[in-house]
Amino acid sequence: MAHKSQAGGIEKNRSLSSILYCKSDLKEGSMQWAKERPNGQVLMVLSMDNNCSATSFDMELCAQKLKSLGVQVAEDQWRRLIQDAVLKPEVRRYMFYNSRAFQIAIAVVFYMSLWTNIYSTVQLCSFGRYWEASVLVTLAAVAVTVVVILVIDCRQRKINVNTDVRLAAVNEIFIKHGLIVGITDALDGPHNILQLWFVHFSPERCLQSLAAHITDLQRTREVMAQQLLVIFSGCYVRLLVTGRLPRAVAGGHLEHSSVPCLCQFVKTTVLNTHRSWFMGR
Repeated sequence: MAHKSQAGGIEKNRSLSSILYCKSDLKEGSMQWAKERPNGQVLMVLSMDNNCSATSFDMELCAQKLKSLGVQVAEDQWRRLIQDAVLKPEVRRYMFYNSRAFQIAIAVVFYMSLWTNIYSTVQLCSFGRYWEASVLVTLAAVAVTVVVILVIDCRQRKINVNTDVRLAAVNEIFIKHGLIVGITDALDGPHNILQLWFVHFSPERCLQSLAAHITDLQRTREVMAQQLLVIFSGCYVRLLVTGRLPRAVAGGHLEHSSVPCLCQFVKTTVLNTHRSWFMGR
């Protein structure tokens, strides 16, 4: 799938700001995309180095590529919304402290502190002088650290009100043009790279299916379904491109795919109380 290029596809250009494509068909010197793009296809990825506060996404190049894809949206409108959603200093700091690099560092520090404390406590006991005690301490520290890592990973699968939901205003514009946007982070050596993913998704079938699923007044179903698709599209893209979506059940709107479509994701996340992931921070 197109999202598999995430780890190795980062191009260094303009201080680690770049744009990547998952598929292109060249014809007569211009970029032409297949007329029938499957839902869930990654169209482009913007990258930037989050370690340097002076860097940003290359919006000029993004605007050019959107035009080449036939997306006619007022540039100043979506640029301002993306700026407000993910490029404010406080949001970038939050994303750094929730990045994989920072979580790995926290896990290492947690393991070392836990091992030291357990070992010091065991030394107070009579069996603390035996080498088996050190093995047990190590196993216990590893087990607890793994549990902490799994808890963090589980929280990463939930909708994040500080990143995913902030992209709702952007997605409200782009979803009308068959695009949804999400943001992830990746490691490139010592650099924490933010990646803004643009994914093709035609919402018509998902909107109809979700509206039919909502038990509310007939006149408000479609409006509520539209709002749910917009709010959860950022989280959906993040989990889609990182391979964290659960396996799909039959009846989805992703062609030839084992992952759920957007409306299935919303039904599972919000409308099914037995498997609700809503809401993590």
